[in-house]
Amino acid sequence: MAESDLIVKTFVIRRVFPVCAVLIVLYVFKKNSKRINGIVSAYVLNRAVPSLNKATKGQKQKLFSGMWDQQRKLGRDLKILEIGAGSGANFQFYPSNSVVTCLDPNEYFHGYLEENSKKNGLSVNFLKGFAEKMEGVEDNTFDAVTCTLVLCTVRSVEKSLDEVQRVLKPGGKFYFLEHVAAERKSITKFFQRLLNPVWRRAFGGCQIIKETGNEVRKAGFAETQVTPFNGAFPFVFVVRPMCMGIATK
Repeated sequence: MAESDLIVKTFVIRRVFPVCAVLIVLYVFKKNSKRINGIVSAYVLNRAVPSLNKATKGQKQKLFSGMWDQQRKLGRDLKILEIGAGSGANFQFYPSNSVVTCLDPNEYFHGYLEENSKKNGLSVNFLKGFAEKMEGVEDNTFDAVTCTLVLCTVRSVEKSLDEVQRVLKPGGKFYFLEHVAAERKSITKFFQRLLNPVWRRAFGGCQIIKETGNEVRKAGFAETQVTPFNGAFPFVFVVRPMCMGIATK
Protein backbone atom coordinates (compact mmCIF):
# COMPACT_ATOMS: atom_id res chain seq x y z
CA MET A 1 0.00 0.00 0.00
CA ALA A 2 1.35 3.38 -1.03
CA GLU A 3 2.15 5.87 1.69
CA SER A 4 -0.51 8.29 0.32
CA ASP A 5 -3.16 5.55 0.47
CA LEU A 6 -2.23 4.79 4.07
CA ILE A 7 -2.59 8.46 5.01
CA VAL A 8 -6.04 8.62 3.36
CA LYS A 9 -7.16 5.41 5.06
CA THR A 10 -5.98 6.66 8.47
CA PHE A 11 -7.76 9.99 7.94
CA VAL A 12 -11.02 8.26 6.98
CA ILE A 13 -10.91 5.91 9.97
CA ARG A 14 -9.93 8.52 12.54
CA ARG A 15 -11.83 11.53 11.24
CA VAL A 16 -14.52 10.76 8.67
CA PHE A 17 -16.06 7.64 10.29
CA PRO A 18 -16.49 9.22 13.77
CA VAL A 19 -18.08 12.34 12.29
CA CYS A 20 -20.45 10.23 10.18
CA ALA A 21 -21.34 8.08 13.20
CA VAL A 22 -22.17 11.17 15.28
CA LEU A 23 -24.30 12.62 12.47
CA ILE A 24 -26.20 9.34 12.10
CA VAL A 25 -26.85 9.14 15.86
CA LEU A 26 -28.06 12.77 15.91
CA TYR A 27 -30.35 12.11 12.94
CA VAL A 28 -31.85 9.00 14.52
CA PHE A 29 -32.32 10.80 17.85
CA LYS A 30 -33.96 13.80 16.20
CA LYS A 31 -36.30 11.62 14.17
CA ASN A 32 -37.28 9.57 17.23
CA SER A 33 -36.87 12.20 19.96
CA LYS A 34 -40.50 12.06 21.12
CA ARG A 35 -40.41 8.28 21.38
CA ILE A 36 -37.06 8.28 23.18
CA ASN A 37 -38.19 11.02 25.59
CA GLY A 38 -41.40 9.11 26.28
CA ILE A 39 -39.57 5.86 27.04
CA VAL A 40 -36.93 7.55 29.23
CA SER A 41 -39.51 9.65 31.11
CA ALA A 42 -41.65 6.61 31.85
CA TYR A 43 -38.66 4.64 33.12
CA VAL A 44 -37.30 7.45 35.30
CA LEU A 45 -40.67 8.30 36.84
CA ASN A 46 -41.43 4.66 37.59
CA ARG A 47 -38.10 4.39 39.41
CA ALA A 48 -38.86 7.59 41.34
CA VAL A 49 -42.26 6.41 42.64
CA PRO A 50 -41.00 5.21 46.07
CA SER A 51 -39.28 8.56 46.75
CA LEU A 52 -42.27 10.60 45.59
CA ASN A 53 -44.67 8.59 47.74
CA LYS A 54 -42.39 8.78 50.75
CA ALA A 55 -42.55 12.60 50.66
CA THR A 56 -46.37 12.65 50.79
CA LYS A 57 -47.34 9.17 52.01
CA GLY A 58 -49.19 10.27 55.15
CA GLN A 59 -51.18 12.89 53.25
CA LYS A 60 -52.06 10.47 50.44
CA GLN A 61 -53.27 7.86 52.91
CA LYS A 62 -55.50 10.43 54.58
CA LEU A 63 -56.75 11.88 51.29
CA PHE A 64 -57.60 8.61 49.57
CA SER A 65 -59.17 7.10 52.68
CA GLY A 66 -62.24 9.01 51.50
CA MET A 67 -62.49 6.53 48.63
CA TRP A 68 -63.09 3.66 51.06
CA ASP A 69 -65.97 5.61 52.61
CA GLN A 70 -67.30 6.37 49.16
CA GLN A 71 -67.11 2.71 48.18
CA ARG A 72 -69.00 1.61 51.29
CA LYS A 73 -71.78 4.14 50.67
CA LEU A 74 -72.15 3.10 47.03
CA GLY A 75 -72.02 -0.60 47.90
CA ARG A 76 -69.88 -1.48 44.87
CA ASP A 77 -66.37 -1.15 43.42
CA LEU A 78 -65.39 2.36 42.36
CA LYS A 79 -64.91 3.56 38.83
CA ILE A 80 -61.93 5.93 38.95
CA LEU A 81 -60.27 8.23 36.43
CA GLU A 82 -56.69 9.24 37.26
CA ILE A 83 -55.33 12.26 35.39
CA GLY A 84 -51.60 12.04 34.70
CA ALA A 85 -51.45 8.56 36.15
CA GLY A 86 -47.80 8.08 35.23
CA SER A 87 -46.74 4.57 36.24
CA GLY A 88 -49.33 4.16 38.99
CA ALA A 89 -47.83 5.85 42.05
CA ASN A 90 -51.26 6.17 43.66
CA PHE A 91 -52.45 2.61 43.10
CA GLN A 92 -51.41 1.42 46.56
CA PHE A 93 -53.85 3.90 48.12
CA TYR A 94 -56.95 2.90 46.12
CA PRO A 95 -59.57 0.38 47.28
CA SER A 96 -58.83 -3.04 45.79
CA ASN A 97 -60.97 -4.16 42.84
CA SER A 98 -61.46 -0.57 41.69
CA VAL A 99 -61.59 -0.04 37.93
CA VAL A 100 -59.09 2.69 37.03
CA THR A 101 -58.88 4.55 33.74
CA CYS A 102 -55.42 6.10 33.44
CA LEU A 103 -55.27 9.29 31.39
CA ASP A 104 -51.77 10.32 30.31
CA PRO A 105 -50.17 11.77 27.16
CA ASN A 106 -47.23 9.35 27.45
CA GLU A 107 -48.24 5.97 26.07
CA TYR A 108 -45.02 4.34 27.33
CA PHE A 109 -46.40 4.24 30.87
CA HIS A 110 -48.82 1.52 29.77
CA GLY A 111 -46.57 -1.43 30.66
CA TYR A 112 -45.73 -0.04 34.09
CA LEU A 113 -49.41 0.60 34.78
CA GLU A 114 -50.29 -3.00 34.02
CA GLU A 115 -47.50 -4.25 36.27
CA ASN A 116 -48.33 -1.97 39.20
CA SER A 117 -52.08 -2.55 38.95
CA LYS A 118 -51.61 -6.31 39.41
CA LYS A 119 -49.59 -5.69 42.58
CA ASN A 120 -52.49 -3.73 44.05
CA GLY A 121 -55.49 -5.75 42.89
CA LEU A 122 -56.83 -3.17 40.45
CA SER A 123 -58.26 -3.36 36.96
CA VAL A 124 -56.80 -0.67 34.67
CA ASN A 125 -57.13 0.61 31.16
CA PHE A 126 -55.04 3.29 29.48
CA LEU A 127 -56.32 6.36 27.65
CA LYS A 128 -53.89 8.65 25.87
CA GLY A 129 -54.94 12.26 26.35
CA PHE A 130 -54.76 15.54 28.22
CA ALA A 131 -56.59 16.96 31.24
CA GLU A 132 -57.82 20.02 29.34
CA LYS A 133 -59.61 17.95 26.69
CA MET A 134 -60.54 14.39 27.65
CA GLU A 135 -61.55 13.18 24.22
CA GLY A 136 -63.44 9.91 24.25
CA VAL A 137 -64.57 10.26 27.87
CA GLU A 138 -68.35 10.57 28.20
CA ASP A 139 -70.16 12.88 30.61
CA ASN A 140 -71.11 11.61 34.10
CA THR A 141 -68.90 8.51 33.88
CA PHE A 142 -66.75 8.25 37.01
CA ASP A 143 -67.36 7.97 40.75
CA ALA A 144 -64.00 9.60 41.44
CA VAL A 145 -61.34 11.57 39.58
CA THR A 146 -57.84 11.78 41.05
CA CYS A 147 -54.90 14.03 40.29
CA THR A 148 -51.56 14.33 42.14
CA LEU A 149 -48.66 16.59 41.15
CA VAL A 150 -50.12 17.10 37.68
CA LEU A 151 -52.04 20.39 37.56
CA CYS A 152 -48.72 22.23 37.85
CA THR A 153 -47.99 21.18 34.25
CA VAL A 154 -51.33 21.68 32.49
CA ARG A 155 -51.78 24.68 30.23
CA SER A 156 -55.12 25.61 31.76
CA VAL A 157 -56.15 24.57 35.25
CA GLU A 158 -59.59 26.10 34.64
CA LYS A 159 -60.28 23.98 31.55
CA SER A 160 -58.94 20.88 33.30
CA LEU A 161 -61.32 21.38 36.22
CA ASP A 162 -64.22 21.94 33.82
CA GLU A 163 -63.43 18.56 32.29
CA VAL A 164 -63.21 16.94 35.73
CA GLN A 165 -66.71 18.14 36.55
CA ARG A 166 -68.01 17.01 33.16
CA VAL A 167 -66.82 13.40 33.53
CA LEU A 168 -67.76 13.00 37.21
CA LYS A 169 -71.10 11.47 38.09
CA PRO A 170 -73.45 13.64 40.17
CA GLY A 171 -72.13 13.45 43.71
CA GLY A 172 -68.79 12.18 42.43
CA LYS A 173 -65.57 13.35 44.07
CA PHE A 174 -62.35 14.93 42.82
CA TYR A 175 -59.30 14.02 44.93
CA PHE A 176 -56.24 16.21 44.38
CA LEU A 177 -52.79 16.82 45.85
CA GLU A 178 -50.52 19.48 44.34
CA HIS A 179 -47.54 21.67 45.13
CA VAL A 180 -48.52 25.34 45.10
CA ALA A 181 -47.21 28.87 45.42
CA ALA A 182 -45.95 29.85 48.87
CA GLU A 183 -47.44 32.66 50.93
CA ARG A 184 -46.98 36.17 49.61
CA LYS A 185 -43.88 38.06 50.75
CA SER A 186 -42.27 34.85 52.01
CA ILE A 187 -38.68 33.98 51.10
CA THR A 188 -39.93 30.77 49.45
CA LYS A 189 -42.28 32.75 47.19
CA PHE A 190 -39.35 35.00 46.21
CA PHE A 191 -37.30 32.01 45.08
CA GLN A 192 -40.31 30.42 43.38
CA ARG A 193 -40.77 33.51 41.22
CA LEU A 194 -37.04 33.67 40.54
CA LEU A 195 -36.68 30.01 39.56
CA ASN A 196 -40.01 29.40 37.82
CA PRO A 197 -38.88 30.23 34.22
CA VAL A 198 -35.94 27.83 34.46
CA TRP A 199 -37.93 25.21 36.41
CA ARG A 200 -40.68 25.29 33.78
CA ARG A 201 -38.23 24.54 30.96
CA ALA A 202 -36.34 21.89 32.89
CA PHE A 203 -39.37 19.94 34.15
CA GLY A 204 -41.75 19.65 31.21
CA GLY A 205 -43.85 22.75 31.79
CA CYS A 206 -44.18 22.35 35.57
CA GLN A 207 -44.76 25.68 37.31
CA ILE A 208 -44.06 26.34 40.98
CA ILE A 209 -46.13 29.53 41.28
CA LYS A 210 -49.62 28.17 40.61
CA GLU A 211 -52.33 28.67 43.23
CA THR A 212 -54.13 25.43 42.48
CA GLY A 213 -56.11 25.29 45.73
CA ASN A 214 -57.72 28.63 44.94
CA GLU A 215 -58.45 27.47 41.39
CA VAL A 216 -60.35 24.44 42.72
CA ARG A 217 -62.30 26.64 45.15
CA LYS A 218 -63.42 28.86 42.24
CA ALA A 219 -64.29 25.99 39.89
CA GLY A 220 -67.94 25.69 40.91
CA PHE A 221 -68.03 22.36 42.73
CA ALA A 222 -70.95 21.84 45.11
CA GLU A 223 -68.53 21.40 48.02
CA THR A 224 -64.76 21.88 48.28
CA GLN A 225 -62.31 21.11 51.06
CA VAL A 226 -58.69 22.27 50.71
CA THR A 227 -55.95 21.53 53.26
CA PRO A 228 -52.49 23.16 52.99
CA PHE A 229 -49.40 21.28 54.19
CA ASN A 230 -45.64 21.06 53.63
CA GLY A 231 -44.26 18.14 51.65
CA ALA A 232 -41.15 16.32 52.83
CA PHE A 233 -39.12 16.77 49.65
CA PRO A 234 -35.44 16.85 50.66
CA PHE A 235 -33.42 19.86 49.49
CA VAL A 236 -36.15 21.08 47.08
CA PHE A 237 -37.80 23.67 49.32
CA VAL A 238 -39.56 25.49 46.45
CA VAL A 239 -42.05 22.61 46.05
CA ARG A 240 -42.67 21.98 49.75
CA PRO A 241 -45.75 24.25 49.97
CA MET A 242 -48.58 21.91 48.98
CA CYS A 243 -52.29 21.40 49.29
CA MET A 244 -54.69 18.49 49.07
CA GLY A 245 -58.42 18.25 49.09
CA ILE A 246 -61.70 16.77 47.92
CA ALA A 247 -64.22 18.55 45.74
CA THR A 248 -67.72 17.12 45.28
CA LYS A 249 -69.76 17.63 42.12
